[in-house]
Amino acid sequence: MRILTLASIVALITVATAQNAPVQGPATVAPAAAPAPPKPTHIDFSIPMKPLKQKDLTFSLLKNRWSFIIYFSPGCPHCQHTFPHIREFRDKYEKKGMAFAAMATGYASPEDIAEFDQNFHLDLLAFQDDTKKFSTVYGTGSVPLMFLVAPDGTYQTWNASDSATIASMESAIRKSLKIK
Repeated sequence: MRILTLASIVALITVATAQNAPVQGPATVAPAAAPAPPKPTHIDFSIPMKPLKQKDLTFSLLKNRWSFIIYFSPGCPHCQHTFPHIREFRDKYEKKGMAFAAMATGYASPEDIAEFDQNFHLDLLAFQDDTKKFSTVYGTGSVPLMFLVAPDGTYQTWNASDSATIASMESAIRKSLKIK
């Protein structure tokens, strides 16, 4: 905080009066916003997730293996458009070693998830980010958000559902599994 001397106050009044402007104190500078913490470079499979269908399922099951995760909101039209493509990927690449999982946002209601399941057949490993810890850590502000996770936990993401992105995801899956 700056302390004004009598001379600086007189100078401010003189300048303001000369310009017919109201007298104002020194400008204050707002503190800079703290930078957002960087996103982790590895998926934390110890984050608790609510299993949606298989009650004994744990998120840690995906650890140490190639995994593809779609983070979605049941009412999102882009998620609804993307989900059938993810199921197609699962049908092609699960037998080749890729695990596939769907993770509903923590804000999704059980009724919305049940309706999504009825319309889009949620027949992947299915979780809900009910504690919202995953979204907090990985910045899932937009959906769908897809993660291709390597056995060491490193990952890459996509957050669009256009045909170029779908093709890019499949190419990355094929490359990770060493399929030509």
